Amino acid sequence: MSLIPCRTCGLKPEAYHGRGWCYDCKPSPQRGWPKPCRRCGSPDDHWTERLCRRCHPHAPQRPESCRDCLAWGARRTEKWWCKACLGWQQWNPRVGACLSCQRRLHLNPDGACWLCWLQAKLIQERLPGRHRGPMRLAEFNRHGQQLFFANMGSSKNGYRPPSRPEPVEQPQPRRPRSRARPPGTPIQLDLFSQDPITKSWHRHGVVHAKDPRLAQRLDDAVVDHAVRHGWSSQKTHHVRTGMRILIATRTANDLPINASDVERLKDPGLPIRPTLAVLGEAGVLHEDRPATIEVWFERQIRILPDAMSNELRVWFDVLHRGSTTPPRSRPRHPATIKNRLNWSLPTLMLWAAAGHESLREISRDDILAVLPASGTPRSKLGDGLRSIFTTLKRRKLVFVNPMSRISVGNHERRTPLPAQPELLRQALNTPDATGQLLAALLIFHGLRPLELRNLLLTDLHDGRLHLPDRTIPLAEPVEARLATYLDERQRRWPNSINPHLFTHHVKAGTTNPVSVPWISDRVGTSAMKLRQARIVDEVLATDGDLRRICDFFGVTMTTAEHYASLLNHPDLVDP
Repeated sequence: MSLIPCRTCGLKPEAYHGRGWCYDCKPSPQRGWPKPCRRCGSPDDHWTERLCRRCHPHAPQRPESCRDCLAWGARRTEKWWCKACLGWQQWNPRVGACLSCQRRLHLNPDGACWLCWLQAKLIQERLPGRHRGPMRLAEFNRHGQQLFFANMGSSKNGYRPPSRPEPVEQPQPRRPRSRARPPGTPIQLDLFSQDPITKSWHRHGVVHAKDPRLAQRLDDAVVDHAVRHGWSSQKTHHVRTGMRILIATRTANDLPINASDVERLKDPGLPIRPTLAVLGEAGVLHEDRPATIEVWFERQIRILPDAMSNELRVWFDVLHRGSTTPPRSRPRHPATIKNRLNWSLPTLMLWAAAGHESLREISRDDILAVLPASGTPRSKLGDGLRSIFTTLKRRKLVFVNPMSRISVGNHERRTPLPAQPELLRQALNTPDATGQLLAALLIFHGLRPLELRNLLLTDLHDGRLHLPDRTIPLAEPVEARLATYLDERQRRWPNSINPHLFTHHVKAGTTNPVSVPWISDRVGTSAMKLRQARIVDEVLATDGDLRRICDFFGVTMTTAEHYASLLNHPDLVDP
C-alpha cells in the first residue's frame, strides 16, 4: 500500500501509487468523485488505495465514539468498541431491541443495553434508600443519558477501585517481597530500538506537528528558500516532509533544532544538507555535531595508551582551537593537523608497542633511533614530532623537549617535467562539457585548482578572465568550451542562483562552491599536474623568462626560479 505523502499538502498519502496527490489535492481534470471505501462503504474521509481512514491499516489512529455506548476514545484496535462494551457483549450474548433506546444491541436479562443500563444504575444509586425500589429503565433514561470517556476504568489510566471493608479474621501477614533488583543482575534490553523519526515516517507516512504555528513558519521558509535557489518540486517536497517530521518529534517551543536530529533524516531517505540550510537561514539550528577533524583525530589515537592519548588531545586542542593565554597560538588548518599527525603516528605506535605509556618517557636517543637519515621522510617525521613535543613542553606536560637542537632539513622539491601529450589530449576531448572546460583552463591558462573552485560567473566577460591578481585573455579553445558548458548548465539548472561558474547537482541548489577534489575527478587526472605542465611549457617557450612566468601564473620569484631550473635537466637535452 502506498504511504508516500502527497506532494501538495503532505498531510495525506497519495491516492494510488505513483499518482503524487491525495484524494483532496488531485488536479481538477483528475479530481472526479472518489468511490466509496471498498471495505466499509464510507463515502467520506478517503485515505489511500480506495480505503478510508478508519479502514486503512496504516492510517493514523484517531479516537472516535464507541459503536454501542458512544463513549469517546474507542480505537480501531478494538474495532471501535470500548472495553466495557466488549465485556458486556461477552456476558450478554443475546442481541435485540433495547427497551429504552430501541437500538439493536447486546441486552442483559432485563432487556437493556449497556448505556441505558448504566444511566439507570447511576440514577438509582443517587436516590435515597427508601425511594430506590425496582429499576425503572424507561423513566431513568427519559431525559437523556450521560456519556463517558472510554476505557477509563483501567488501572493504566489511574483508576483505583473503592476499598472494601476488611474481614473480621485478619490473614497471617506475609513476608513482603523486595522489589529491589540485586546488584549485578542482568537487565533485559530491547531487541530493536527504533528511532522516533524513522518510526513516524515508516509507520504513518505522514506526521502531524505539535506546534502548527512553528510548522507553518518553517514550511514557508522551505518554500521561499526553494524558490530562490531553484529547487525541483521533488526536492522541495522531500525537505518539507523532513521539516514536518522534525517538528512532530519535538515538544512545543522546543527550539533550536539540533543538527544531530536533522542527520537522522537520512534513515528514511530525506535530504539533510538542504534541511540544514533552511534551518540555519531561519535561525533555529543548533550545531551540536563534533567537527569532522575531531572525529577523525579520536579514531586515529584510539589504539594508543591512555596517557599518550591524553597528551595528544592537549596538542590537538591547541592546534585546532588556538590559545589566547600565554604561550599564545593561532588555530591551524585541519589539513596541517592531519599531515603532522599522519607523519608522527607510525612512530607513536612503535613507541607504544615497545612499552612506552607516555611521551614523557621519550628521550633524545629514542628520537634519533627512529629518524631517517635524510630526505623528505626525515623532514616530515621531524616536523610532526617537533610540533607535538614543542606544544607539550609549553604546556608543561613534558620535562624536556627531545626534539631541541635536532636538524631535520627541508622537504625535497622535485623538478617538474613536461606532461605526455596523450594525457592532455584525453583531458581536452572528454565527452563531459564540465571536464572539457576545466581541462582547458588548466592546460591553456594554468589556473590553480583553488582559483577554479572560487571562479564566479561575473569573472568571465569581454573575452577575458578577471582574477583578483591578474587578467587573462581567453584562448579560442577555452571560449568554445565555455559556451558549451554555459549552455549545458542553463539546460540542467535553469533556476540555480549559485554565483560560481562550476557547480553540480548538489551545489546547484546552494550558493556554495565545489570542492577541490571534485575538480580532479571531473578532469580525470590531477589538476595540479596539468597546471605544472602548463608552467613548464611556458618556461621552455620563453627560455626561462622569470618575469613573464610570474605575471602569467601569479607565482613568486622563488617558484619561478624553481621551474626555470629544469632548463638544465638531463632528460630535456635534445639527442
